[in-house]
Amino acid sequence: MKVELFPFQKQALTNLRLNTAEALGSYRRTHTPQIVSYTAPTGAGKTIVMSSLIESILFGDDTYPDQLDAIFVWLSDSPELNQQSKDKIDLKADKITLDQCKIITDDSFDQEMLDDGNIYFLNTQKLGKSSNLTKHGDGRTYTIWETLANTVREKSDRLYFIIDEAHRGMQARDAAKATTIMQKFLKGSPDDGLPVMPVVIGMTATPERFNNLASGIMSTTHFVVTTADEVRASGL
Repeated sequence: MKVELFPFQKQALTNLRLNTAEALGSYRRTHTPQIVSYTAPTGAGKTIVMSSLIESILFGDDTYPDQLDAIFVWLSDSPELNQQSKDKIDLKADKITLDQCKIITDDSFDQEMLDDGNIYFLNTQKLGKSSNLTKHGDGRTYTIWETLANTVREKSDRLYFIIDEAHRGMQARDAAKATTIMQKFLKGSPDDGLPVMPVVIGMTATPERFNNLASGIMSTTHFVVTTADEVRASGL
């Protein structure tokens, strides 16, 4: 990374790396879906920590080998959040290249599977029933659901699905709709032919919000928590 992480961010990164590795290992052994729940207060730099985690997984660190074929899908609830997250990676990550970061748009995206070594940004507004991404036609061979299902089937050993559960500034109705779409990746969606994502990393400011998102789900959950006291102690 081009920036020095605060001590609490370094600790969060260490804990996330450990729990993510354990989650992927558990999925490989048992095929039980795994969730890593990362909670940190607003303003604690969750996006920077997540960018550091992605870089650590792709390129390795002192503890873990590189996984250059790892695939990341970063789901948020708005195009603006997609762009902000991508911009932060572009600015702050020194090993991830610009062409590894791709925003999925309904105009041009049509792939059988996601490509190795890439970070895909996707938002819930592109996943409604009226979206071109979710249906055939206009020359589209694969819906986004088919792309993801194929990727899970063939590449579950290297797929990481990130859910940014922010709902920043959203009306209650829109937030509820976004939550319903996000739950498809945690629960699966038979109507869409979508399986449960093998390893989901959830980013949230409050544990209650992500717990609500993941309620009633049989996945094994690993918790990483940064407290407000830890953030204040850093001077932020």
